[in-house]
Amino acid sequence: MKKSFKFKICFGIFFLLLLGEGFVRIRFPQLNEELRYKQIHCLQNLIQIRLCPEVNETFTRKDGKPWDIQTNQLGERIVKKNKIEKSTAKVWLIGDSMAMGYGLPSEKSIAFQLENQFNIQTRVLAVDAIGTNGILSLYLDGNQSTNLEGKPTHIYWIWNPSDFIDDEREKKGIRKLIYPIHFYLSRFSVLYNYAIRSPKANAYEGSPKLYPSDHVTYLLLKNFLSKTSKDKERFRIVFSWGMAPNGTPDTKDPNYDQTNVFFTTQKLKTIDLRRETEIQFAQKKQIYIPGDGHPDEDLAELFARAIAKDYQNSQ
Repeated sequence: MKKSFKFKICFGIFFLLLLGEGFVRIRFPQLNEELRYKQIHCLQNLIQIRLCPEVNETFTRKDGKPWDIQTNQLGERIVKKNKIEKSTAKVWLIGDSMAMGYGLPSEKSIAFQLENQFNIQTRVLAVDAIGTNGILSLYLDGNQSTNLEGKPTHIYWIWNPSDFIDDEREKKGIRKLIYPIHFYLSRFSVLYNYAIRSPKANAYEGSPKLYPSDHVTYLLLKNFLSKTSKDKERFRIVFSWGMAPNGTPDTKDPNYDQTNVFFTTQKLKTIDLRRETEIQFAQKKQIYIPGDGHPDEDLAELFARAIAKDYQNSQ
């Protein structure tokens, strides 16, 4: 009798969850798109998020425009007109969603423009919302698996203050242990994603705040630079304004100046595109993806031109 009762309880819970899953999928179709996007991400070593290998998918942005993403067998984003292995690329782009080109069709991405407009072979080591430690792990894995001929001469880190937020979310303790469960539930269940909404990956809420010099991000940056010290001369930090909640360049964010001082103190070269971004925004260029904040095609082109100029001037 007790076993039968427990079975009925379990079956009832399962049925309600199944019913809830179906209802949420029908009621909130946009969540199906978010789920599809999460499914192109894989888990490495039970903790590190990577793009899955051999991806070829098309998604729809918040403004209704389509964008595609393709990856090679290593899980690195590639561009349509060049699917060869990037074993001899001398320029590497590293970072999070901005370097990866989230929301941009392949032909509008920074890597595509570098390769097709400037003939600069480019490798992309970037995954959205992985934080400073995630970027370090991705870079070290790529560097260690690349032979001497394939080592980069220039490494461009497209940096933005969202790392302050991502680093605060880094998984530790019990959260680290249960993270694989969360990852796979969020990858396959719309109901779970609806119940536990993921924070925006590239946005501040409210007014920007100045993060203190002892913030975890600065500690992680020092660790990053320590572990990549032999490559220090190859690094360039590239940045521009992020998007404010009203859709304009977030010129009130004080963290760009402070972080620029930090990188300069560490004797890293920076490429500051904030002024050019303001000018292009005033000219009604497509700087940010509407309602999202990631770089749109004109800001991506600005990044590509600045990187190409720096690379060509150093030859």
